[in-house]
Amino acid sequence: MAISRNRSGVEFAFNQPSLRDRPGTFASFATRTVLLAILCSRRVGPPAIEFNAVETRDIDMRLQRYTAAEHRIGANLQELEQHSVYQLLMTDALTGATAKALRVVNDADPSLWELFTLLGTSLDSARQLRGTGSRVSTNYRLTLAERLSAPSILIRSHQIPLGERGLTGAPIREEYISIEALIDRMSSLYEPVRNVVTHAEKVLREILPRLNSAEATVTRLHKDALVLGLSTVEIDRIDETIARIRELSLTDPLSIPANARQSFDDAIHAASATVSEARASHDALAADITGASELLDTCRDLIEQANQHRTETFQKISQPVGLRQPPSLAAIDGERGLAMKLDPILASNRSWQSTRRELDSWSVGATRLRDQLARVVASNRAPLEKRNELRGRLDAFRAKMAATGFSEDLVLRDISAEAHNELFTSPTDLVRAERLVTEFGNRLAT
Repeated sequence: MAISRNRSGVEFAFNQPSLRDRPGTFASFATRTVLLAILCSRRVGPPAIEFNAVETRDIDMRLQRYTAAEHRIGANLQELEQHSVYQLLMTDALTGATAKALRVVNDADPSLWELFTLLGTSLDSARQLRGTGSRVSTNYRLTLAERLSAPSILIRSHQIPLGERGLTGAPIREEYISIEALIDRMSSLYEPVRNVVTHAEKVLREILPRLNSAEATVTRLHKDALVLGLSTVEIDRIDETIARIRELSLTDPLSIPANARQSFDDAIHAASATVSEARASHDALAADITGASELLDTCRDLIEQANQHRTETFQKISQPVGLRQPPSLAAIDGERGLAMKLDPILASNRSWQSTRRELDSWSVGATRLRDQLARVVASNRAPLEKRNELRGRLDAFRAKMAATGFSEDLVLRDISAEAHNELFTSPTDLVRAERLVTEFGNRLAT
């Protein structure tokens, strides 16, 4: 057994021949240790690439193309960062579908902007190496060609735990990427952000102005409903919906339903119609109360007219038919009449809704009575109207007789006289009078 002491004084025992004495080994243990250390710490860089002769023109064209791409990328990223919707989406409150859509970008390592920094650093180095001369030496051309084409950009470096390394494994794992691949990776990160921003912008452009208008409308409707004594349950529900959509516009605009606007538009329209109808009903109440009093007066007048026509018809028409007896004024002014039923409805201590509801019910009965009385008046007046109609026909026939030279016709003169005597003498026999007028007209026609 060989004993060896290191610099710290720790002794090591070997149950095998000394490395120095073994054939085919390193010259010494120390030498072997140093070499192993070098192997383990050796930086694993990008793979070596051999390039054929590369023209300066090819290098310049590639460098110009990447520089132009860098400028466009920088401008687009700056515009993206300054976009109001992007700034809204970059808050910590982002949730739901919108947060999920951006997770691929937010979780990327390195980030889109870190990759852009790497791109700029790599291109700055290449431009510096290229210089401003018209020609580039062969060595520089090969170096530039490698930087512009080969995986030469370190984008990720990971420490490898000892337990995961092999004997020849490096302690650090590094990932290199080419400029072209770097731009592709940036594009894959940029497109989801752009798509989310444009989608969210479209949603917000449509919904936010309507939300503002809807909130103002709901506020007005709520105030009007309270003034009118209406229930605000439906209006409050609309307000809650608007608030929920407002919250989504700040935290998850992609989750706003496509029919959200139409949904609360319909609800607001229905609530507005209800409030407007109530407002119209309220505003018309005073006029309708006045109209109720006028309706009572109309019914009283109709009862009086019905009685007058009935009496007159009995006096002037012989054996009239179709006459009707109207109700008495007690139907209006009696203890249980319409007027007595109206008084408590108009009491000042009642709500306008109660007044409106009971007044409308009272008006149905009063209107029904008015229409009934109007029919009684017409029935009682009908015989007199019939007599007047026959008088008019007779006058027309007598004028025709005079105009056509039949004035000397004794038969026509007799019929005319009989008809006239019947129609202008009370009581009038309408049946006989109509028969005579008809006969007069027929003989005159022949």
